Amino acid sequence: MHERLKYQKRPWYPGLQERDTILWNRFIEKYPDAYDEVIYNLHIGQGAPIPKDTPPEIAKDYILLTQWKIDVVGFKGDEVHIIELKPYAGASAIGQVMAYLEMYKGYIDPEAEPKPVIVTDQLRPDVALLAARLGFRVFIV
Repeated sequence: MHERLKYQKRPWYPGLQERDTILWNRFIEKYPDAYDEVIYNLHIGQGAPIPKDTPPEIAKDYILLTQWKIDVVGFKGDEVHIIELKPYAGASAIGQVMAYLEMYKGYIDPEAEPKPVIVTDQLRPDVALLAARLGFRVFIV
């Protein structure tokens, strides 16, 4: 299914862009015991409809390219955290994580009660207030 990896610094992380990798490395350095295991680049959802006459060998890749992707799913004990890595996080980071929480429950584990997490280098003041009211954990690294 989805490969759980040991939570540790790596030379690269599946699916993470360079700027997200920088944030994640800072987070791991600052919080070395935050998680036991993680899943990177978790594909969820149905993806976009495959265009008619798409060859089968391309159809699978089309689905993967159009599915939603959770940057990191963190596991600590019984807790599951849905983690969005976002430089200069704005309202879109909150929206993404809210959607991912529901998608994770719908496609991966209906019994889960995942917690929302944003890891960023800067957070807009209004977004900090909104995140706090919604129960998000926000880490500025």
